[in-house]
Amino acid sequence: MKTLKFIVSIAVISLLALVVFADGYNPLTYQYTNPEITLVFSESLEVTPERQQAIADKLAGVSTNNLISPETDAPNNIICTIFGHDIAPQATVTATHHKVNKYNPRCLMEVYHVTYCKRCDYTVSELDNDFFIVCCPED
Repeated sequence: MKTLKFIVSIAVISLLALVVFADGYNPLTYQYTNPEITLVFSESLEVTPERQQAIADKLAGVSTNNLISPETDAPNNIICTIFGHDIAPQATVTATHHKVNKYNPRCLMEVYHVTYCKRCDYTVSELDNDFFIVCCPED
């Protein structure tokens, strides 16, 4: 009986430790080195990791595909062509461009609102605000 209690207590402690470590991991942050940009997605973005990576690449400027502008509604599957897009709630993405200026404030932070269709690749990114912040030390 003592060994059963010991095994159960070890299992509970292990499970709690796993939950603590899993909470610290944030897959919604992307770091690019050239150009030096950090992108952070809000928790409300509920897309596949591949779609999230594509959005991050487009916002960082490392993708050859441009984001669709609101004026060009281009459904690329039959369901969206017939019924229209199934637009998800807006998600907020912050892009921090590091070392833009030589002196402080050196970094430019941009806040984007990203809207996307749940059924196809339709994505709209609108710049909401941009401002300079102090985040990198001066050279």
